[in-house]
Amino acid sequence: METLAKKLKLKSETVYQSIAKKHNTDAEYVGKIARGERRPVRGKGLKILNELKALTKQNK
Repeated sequence: METLAKKLKLKSETVYQSIAKKHNTDAEYVGKIARGERRPVRGKGLKILNELKALTKQNK
């Protein structure tokens, strides 16, 4: 039997997970870009970086 906590955890999604799903990659890759461990200069990584920057500008 599943508990409510397990069911809610399946439904909740982090920002990294939603961006990863949108760009067909995994949340770990998005996290590396956000932390500065990867510095994308083109392609999918650059799109993810720009989206992360846009999110931080909206929250200010």
